[in-house]
Amino acid sequence: RRFVVLSFFLLFVFREARMEYPVARRDESVVDDYHGVQIVDPYRWMEKQTENPELEEWIGKEQELFKGYMQDTQKDEIKEELLKSYNYEKYGCPFKRGERYFYYYNSGIQNQSVLFVQDALDAEARVFLDPNTWSEDGTVSISAQAFSECGSLFAYGVSKSGSDLSTLNVMEVATGKKLDDEVKNVKYSGISWTHDNKGFFYSRYPAEIADKSSDLKDHKLYYHRVGTDQEQDVLVLEIPENPTWLISGEVSDDGNYLLISVSESCKHANRLYFARLTDLSLPDQLEIVKVIDNNDFEYSYVTNVGEVFFFTTDNNAPKCRLISINFASFQPEEWKEVIAESEKDVLNFIYCLNENKLVACYMRDVAQILLVFDLEGKLLGEIALPTLGSIGGISGHKKQRQMFFKFTSFTYPGTIFTYDLETQEQKVFKETVIDGFQASAFVTKQVFFPSKDGTKIPMFIIHPSSLELNGNSPTILYGYGGFQISINPSFSTTRCNFLAGYNAVYAIANIRGGAEYGVDWHKGGILENKQNSYDDFIGAAEYLIQEGYTNSNKLAILGGSNGGLLVAACMNQRPELFRAVVSQVGVLDLLRYHKFTIGYMWASDYGLSDNPEQFPFIYKISPLHNLRSDNQYPALLLTTADHDDRVVPGHSFKFAAQIQHLNPNNQRPLLIRIESKAGHGAGKPTDKVMEEIAEIYAFIGKVTESVWTTPK
Repeated sequence: RRFVVLSFFLLFVFREARMEYPVARRDESVVDDYHGVQIVDPYRWMEKQTENPELEEWIGKEQELFKGYMQDTQKDEIKEELLKSYNYEKYGCPFKRGERYFYYYNSGIQNQSVLFVQDALDAEARVFLDPNTWSEDGTVSISAQAFSECGSLFAYGVSKSGSDLSTLNVMEVATGKKLDDEVKNVKYSGISWTHDNKGFFYSRYPAEIADKSSDLKDHKLYYHRVGTDQEQDVLVLEIPENPTWLISGEVSDDGNYLLISVSESCKHANRLYFARLTDLSLPDQLEIVKVIDNNDFEYSYVTNVGEVFFFTTDNNAPKCRLISINFASFQPEEWKEVIAESEKDVLNFIYCLNENKLVACYMRDVAQILLVFDLEGKLLGEIALPTLGSIGGISGHKKQRQMFFKFTSFTYPGTIFTYDLETQEQKVFKETVIDGFQASAFVTKQVFFPSKDGTKIPMFIIHPSSLELNGNSPTILYGYGGFQISINPSFSTTRCNFLAGYNAVYAIANIRGGAEYGVDWHKGGILENKQNSYDDFIGAAEYLIQEGYTNSNKLAILGGSNGGLLVAACMNQRPELFRAVVSQVGVLDLLRYHKFTIGYMWASDYGLSDNPEQFPFIYKISPLHNLRSDNQYPALLLTTADHDDRVVPGHSFKFAAQIQHLNPNNQRPLLIRIESKAGHGAGKPTDKVMEEIAEIYAFIGKVTESVWTTPK
C-alpha cells in the first residue's frame, strides 16, 4: 500500500512538472560543414525575424506558456515592492558646460531620467530635456550626447525600443529650440564637437544596412556641420578593405587635433591616427597621420600639452600605465613613461583636470580607489572614499579645478562628492536618501576561493545580517567573465529586495575573462581558455554550498549577454548543481554569432568557427550545440527582446526550441520570456525593468520552493 501511495505521489509530481511545449518545425536538411564535422541546424528559420509568420506564431505560444506558468507566482507582489523601494530620488554627477551646470535626475520611478540645467550650483534647476515626453510607454531614450565647447549647442541621440541605432538631433541651449539637423543611421558612435562650435564628428553605417540584423559593415567617420543636411556631411575616414572595423573620432582638449581610434574587435586594442584641425572649413582635406597601425594594444587619450599627448595603455603593462607620445615624431623609442604600471592595482582610467592634475582611478581587489598625480607622474595624494566600493561616475574638465564624483557600494546607495584640485577640499554635494533602508541590515563579504586549476577567484557575498547559515538559503550566483569588463560593487534596491524578501543570499563571482586583475586576467578566460571562466563559476557554486550558504535545490545562477552564455554553458556541464538558470539575452550559438549585427566583433573573446584551429574549443562549449536528451536540466528561463540588435533573439529562440524538443519530459520548466519594444538593455524604461526583475525573482522563488515575504 505504501508503494502504491508513493508511486501515485511521484506520478502526480511528474504530471505537475511536465509541460506541453509549442512544437517548432525542424528542418533537418540544414547542415553545415565545419572542417569535416557535419552539424545540423534545424531551427535556422528562426534567425529571420521579419516577415516570418511561422516564427510569430511560435513566439505567441511561448509567451502564453510563460504567462500561464507565472500565474500562480508572487510576481505582482514582488513588482509592487520593487517599485516601492526603487521610488527614491536619483541624481547623476553635475557637469559644467559653458556657464551652466547640468545633471540627470529621476524623481523615483520615471521611465527615463530627465536632464536638468541650472545657471549656478545654488540656482534653481529647470528641465532641459525630458525623454519621457517622447513616448507614452517610455521606450524612447537618449543615447549619445555632447555639448559644444562653449556650451551653446547640444547634440543628442534618440533611440527607440532599446535599439543601438539612433538619430542625432541638435538644440540651442539658451532657448531649448530644436534645430532642423537630423543625422540618421548612427550606431556605435560618440559625438565630438570642433572647438569653433560649428559641427561635430560622429560614426555611422550606410543607410541601407544600419537597421538590419545581418552582419554590419562599412562603419565610417563623418563630420556634420550644424545647419546643413546630412547628405552634405563630410566623410573623414572609411576603410573599405576592412569593412568590419569600427572607427571613432575625438577632438583633443585644445581643439587642435582630431584623434581617430580604429578597432578590429571587442578586444581592448586599437589603431591610433590623428589629423591637425588647422582649417575646419575643409574637413574633407584633413591629412590623417597613422601613429600606431596595429591592433596589439589599447591607447586611450587623456590629454595633451601642445604636441605631447598622454595615453593610458596596456603596451608592456598588463595592468596599464600612462605614457606620453610627441606627435612631432611619435617613434616608439621616443615614448616616455609618465606613470608606471602598478604591481597589484589595475589602472582603469585617468581624467585631466585643473590644467595639470591627473585623477587616476585604480582597481584594487575589485574595489576602486582615486589617486592624484601631476603631469610629470608625481603622486600628489589619494582622495578619501567612504568604504570599499566603486566610482559610479566622474565629471570635470581640464579647464576646471572642481570635479564631481559619485561613490557607491553594495549597501551604500551613493553619495556625490565635490573635490577641489587646488585646495584638496572634499565635500558631500548630494547624498542618496532611501526611506527605510538600513545598511546595517545587510552583510557584505569578499572571499577568495580556489578554482579547478588552483587560481584564487574573488567573490562578493551579500546577505541579511540576521541570516542563519544553515545551508538552505535561496541564493542567486551572478557572473559575467568576458570582454575585459569588471563587475564592481554597486548598489541595487532590487538586489536588497531579493535578500530581504526571500531571506536570501546574493553572490557575485569575479571570474576570469573580466578585467579585475588586468589583461592577463582577461586572457585567462577567453578563446582556448574560455573553459576557465566556467570552471571559476562552477567553483563559486561549490564554495557557496560547501560553506553552508545554500544547496543545489536552492541555488539559482543568473547572467546576461556574455553572462547568459556563461550560465547556459555551466548548466550544460553541471546540470545537477543548480535548481534554476536564468540566461538573459545570452550568446548561445557560438558557431554563428558572428553572422549577425555586430557579432563579429566578439571573435576576440570567442574565436571563429570558420577557423579550423578555433572550431574545436568553440564547438565544445557552445551552449546550443551541447544540449542533450539524457540530462535532467534545472528550471530554465531564457529572456530576450524583439528589438535586441546586439545579441539577436535568434540565439534564445533556437536554444529554447532545441532544449524543449530534446527534453519534453524534463521535471522542471524550460521557458522563454520574450519582451516587446525592448532591446539589449540600454534605455529600457523603469516599468519594463521592474517587471522583468519581478518575474525573474518570482520564477526563482517558485522553482526553489521559496516564499517571498514583504517587509511590514
